[in-house]
Amino acid sequence: MPRLPRAILAAIALSPVFVAIPAVSPSPAIGLGPLPTCRLDDILTIPRGYDDWRITLVDWILSVGPDYKPPDLVSVSEAGLTGGGQIREVAFDDLKAMAKDARAHGTPLGNVSSYRSYKTQVALFNGYVEDYGFKKAITFSARPGHSEHQLGLVIDFAAAGSTDFVSGTDPTGRWLARNAWKYGWLLSYPNGKRAVVCYRYEPWHYRYVGRELAKKIHDSGLTIREYLWSHYTTVDPKTGEPVSTAEPSVSPGASPSEPAPSAPGPSSASAAPGGAASSIATPEPSAATSQDRTTLGPEAPLILAGVVLVATLGSVAALGWRRRRR
Repeated sequence: MPRLPRAILAAIALSPVFVAIPAVSPSPAIGLGPLPTCRLDDILTIPRGYDDWRITLVDWILSVGPDYKPPDLVSVSEAGLTGGGQIREVAFDDLKAMAKDARAHGTPLGNVSSYRSYKTQVALFNGYVEDYGFKKAITFSARPGHSEHQLGLVIDFAAAGSTDFVSGTDPTGRWLARNAWKYGWLLSYPNGKRAVVCYRYEPWHYRYVGRELAKKIHDSGLTIREYLWSHYTTVDPKTGEPVSTAEPSVSPGASPSEPAPSAPGPSSASAAPGGAASSIATPEPSAATSQDRTTLGPEAPLILAGVVLVATLGSVAALGWRRRRR
């Protein structure tokens, strides 16, 4: 048998090495980079479908727009609070349970303000601007479309029978601070976090995100804005364009009576308010996403080894054929 060239011998010797080297997959990323600073803008938040209520973020930058109105509003008073108003039905059972336990503790709950429509927020914010000036008004009142109250998931709490907000020092406010997260309600604008959440401290303003997600956010030590931005928000805060990201490493759990939140994409778009499905449709893959999709998977080493082996055998056959021709 003719002697094989050194290059072919080397290729055969190296082929097992290719098989032994595992393919390396890109590490998943979470979020869209650093939390944006507090600046005023009017970018439609993503996700904002009605089924995405746990993870929809509104702030100084991000808005749900004028057409957002939750479809399942129910009376707050039926949950055992004084003061009237409405919230989304998804929050009702946990609100009722919290009101019952607060009452048993001797600190029954009341409501000063809950769901507010875009139109209501227009009138409220303009009134504050007229009384205090725009620069001061934006530190304690959200511009229309940017208010968590429009989500139908917020209650500004009072002691039962009162129209005054709870404070951080009165009995009802202290009970809420210790216990509200256990029922899925979190303080949106904590003390000392104005640079992060953009609004002044409001010990009365609680948002419902569900018990499972509330525990995750509470245990993380982050504010709602920080956590939702880093885990779920998928819109570029500069351009307003949808951004495709990896799946979050921490997903909100769902209670047995509630469906899990839908992931950003077509399902969120179909439930978006105002018929704005096109603005939150699944984006075209970015360059980075396309590259990830074409990265060779775990079978890559076997494919490379097969190519080397076929090339080697082909070279051997060709050499033998040429020598016989001679």
